[in-house]
Amino acid sequence: MSDPATGQGADLITIADVAAILSVSKQAAARIAAAADFPKPFRLNQRTVKYSKTAVLAWLQSKQEQ
Repeated sequence: MSDPATGQGADLITIADVAAILSVSKQAAARIAAAADFPKPFRLNQRTVKYSKTAVLAWLQSKQEQ
């Protein structure tokens, strides 16, 4: 049996997780996510939006290097 933490989709995180990574509120994370240079989300259905943790961390790293 495969480990769900390392299986397909394990890299997908919610806006609350994005907020925690960025150390901001969910509302601030949503504003940041709306920026053109932020990684595009995956829309799983009408209500569920997820972000790639790898892409978010890479974006944050690029911002820190600027």
